[in-house]
Amino acid sequence: MKKQDSYSKYKKGLFLLPAAALGLMAWQAPLVSAASVTSAEQAQNVHVEAVQNQTQAAAALKTEQQAKTADSAAGVEAENAGSQAESVKPVPVMKRVQALDAAKASQAETRHADGNIEVQLEYLDGRFFKKRNVDLYNVHVYKQYKELGALSLHYGLTFERALGYTTEDDIYRDAEAVGFGPSYMLRWTKHVSGKLDASLDATGSVLAYNHAHPGNGRAFGFLWRIGPRLTYNYTARDALSLAYLFHHSSNGFSTHNPGYNGVGFSLGFTHWY
Repeated sequence: MKKQDSYSKYKKGLFLLPAAALGLMAWQAPLVSAASVTSAEQAQNVHVEAVQNQTQAAAALKTEQQAKTADSAAGVEAENAGSQAESVKPVPVMKRVQALDAAKASQAETRHADGNIEVQLEYLDGRFFKKRNVDLYNVHVYKQYKELGALSLHYGLTFERALGYTTEDDIYRDAEAVGFGPSYMLRWTKHVSGKLDASLDATGSVLAYNHAHPGNGRAFGFLWRIGPRLTYNYTARDALSLAYLFHHSSNGFSTHNPGYNGVGFSLGFTHWY
């Protein structure tokens, strides 16, 4: 009887083992499922975060590219604006220069329509010869008749008053004389600024004297002058000028030709009509 009871208990134990295993498996299934779900959710969250990070990085890159594009476009526009400003800016300056040139040309045409009359008063001190001390007090009157660019041509008359003496061969001779004759002048002029002009004058006069001049000379001679002149145009038709000139006087012959030189100042007045 006891043996039969033991067998029955053993048989029941064998029957309960599979049921216990199935129960244990059924109890562990939700835990495994929850763990797998949690792992899946974590993986999905990681994936979502990665996608979000990529999206944010792409958005940031796009924003940066847009900013660079905007900066580049702004730079191009600024450069174009600067180029346009540079191309446009000289236009008013050119117009002003052209207007000034036109005004000057018009003024020159007005002033030089019929030419001008110029009167020069000068004193030339005898220099460079110890035995020929002759000073000149001259009056020149010129009329401008032609312009060739910066070069102007003038013809006129010269009146000369000579005072002094010579001591050639240790003989004192009076050099006082009066001379008169035609004259010709070449003048190269350059505008300096405003109403101021600078020029270089070169003149030649043929003079007849009231007697042989200087002592032991002849009753005729030549007067050559050259030097710079500064002219101030104080009105549209009137000007004052001052020159520093070198002169040479002689008659051109090899004998009876005690030529002499000198330097001095010339004061001029010019009127255009």
